[in-house]
Amino acid sequence: MQWVARQHFHHRSALMQGWGAVLLLVACVLWVWLGFLLWGQDDSLYCFRASSICELDSTMPKQLVLLAVSAPLSVAGSALLVAGSVRRQTSAHVLRVIEMQQSEERARRK
Repeated sequence: MQWVARQHFHHRSALMQGWGAVLLLVACVLWVWLGFLLWGQDDSLYCFRASSICELDSTMPKQLVLLAVSAPLSVAGSALLVAGSVRRQTSAHVLRVIEMQQSEERARRK
């Protein structure tokens, strides 16, 4: 029973790390896309001949949407990745402490 519980805990920790890595990858793609939009930005001023109305063509709303989506994805991905790693390391540490305690008990009995 203890082995099954440990395996389940380890599996859930690995899933957390995997989801964190996927979210960070998606956020990274969005950040790169945002970088290309900012790099290739050419705010053009279009004026129509029939009227004296001029419009500024800007991709600012698209950039703000990318930023608004990628920032929470980055935070959530980092949190999941770190939480999964900490869970795995803590589990391994607790297992080693238990093994050392059992080893000390066996040494005392001899």
